[in-house]
Amino acid sequence: MLVEINLLPQNEKRNRQWLYVVLGILSIGVLSLILLLFLASNVGKDVDALTIELQENKQIRVEKEQSISNFESSDAWVQLESAVSWAERYPINTVPVLDHLVELLPERGFMKEFTYGENGSVGVGIQFDTSREAAYYLTHLKESEYIQEANLLTLETESISDSDSQKAINTEIILPRYTAQYELILDREAIKNIEKDAEEQGGDSE
Repeated sequence: MLVEINLLPQNEKRNRQWLYVVLGILSIGVLSLILLLFLASNVGKDVDALTIELQENKQIRVEKEQSISNFESSDAWVQLESAVSWAERYPINTVPVLDHLVELLPERGFMKEFTYGENGSVGVGIQFDTSREAAYYLTHLKESEYIQEANLLTLETESISDSDSQKAINTEIILPRYTAQYELILDREAIKNIEKDAEEQGGDSE
């Protein structure tokens, strides 16, 4: 007796299983490739950003180094050292100096400016009612025992504004004011003596 066996359906089933396995592997491979490309793209962007930032930092460093080099090679560094050296050599308290300069002012004289110069000089700007008062004040400065040298640099006239004119009394005549710029060389030892005398008087009062 002959028996016929049909193996075709079994072969077709096995072929489908292998097909599914291959498709699954390919799918995983494609997904992995897409993921790697995505990660590589992000990493590339981060690298580009870091590269740009590094270049910018290098450019900033170069500019700062150039600025420092220009500063050191210019006269600014010398001027700064000179100013620091002068400040160390010229430790004078401003208060007694101002008090003395104010004492020498006429009744209607007003101090508008007080500056220390790098060469050890003192610049003073004073407002006067007349040019004669400016000349008198220069004389008092030169006669002062606390001032070694005094020079009048400029004397300028300040015009009166309309608002100031309207504030005046009907019979009052408003004259132009004068602003004088003086350059003074102080006697350091004499100024220090003022400070010592003030300290001694303060100690005695206690």
